[in-house]
Amino acid sequence: MGLFDDVASAVKGAILEGTESGAQGILHNALGNSSLGGLSGMLGQLQSSGLGDMVSSWTGGGQGQPISVDQLKSARTPEHIQEIASSLGMSPDSALAHLAEHLPMLAGKQA
Repeated sequence: MGLFDDVASAVKGAILEGTESGAQGILHNALGNSSLGGLSGMLGQLQSSGLGDMVSSWTGGGQGQPISVDQLKSARTPEHIQEIASSLGMSPDSALAHLAEHLPMLAGKQA
């Protein structure tokens, strides 16, 4: 294996290890650059949409409940979903899946 292969392998390993925190960072930035009021605005809007117990499970230090794409879709307007998708450079469905996967952990880190 040559030097280039060694470097490429090391970079790939670092990317895979940093994917989780990197994805959360990207999501945090996308929410911060939106009209949603950042992560705290998003959490507040989810609470006011009837998902307060779920949001509390993320920020209360206990076992966080998962959120589904359908729950996010019903709690957000199509304009907000499109705004998040555009910020992430994804389709609306992919952005919602990304949000559903990472939002509970991101909210838990903010608490």
